[in-house]
Amino acid sequence: MVYQAARLYDQGYAGGEYANAGKFLAAEAAFEACERAVLAHGGMGYAKEYHVERYLREAFIPRIAPVSREMIFNYIGERVLGLPKSY
Repeated sequence: MVYQAARLYDQGYAGGEYANAGKFLAAEAAFEACERAVLAHGGMGYAKEYHVERYLREAFIPRIAPVSREMIFNYIGERVLGLPKSY
């Protein structure tokens, strides 16, 4: 999805739905992978010497900045699905 968004942008397509969808999917995949790593380590998932807790903290960044998941949902709902503005 990220490569698709980049390819379309390079071709002059100015729509943000592909970029937003790519950001959403990449952020969710990173968070899920880190969450599973923490759960696999059990209580040691929070221990600094395994670095898993740092990866989980860093996986939160794309989910909240610069655009949150909810704002991505709003954008896609309005621009792609034609739903009314919800905020």
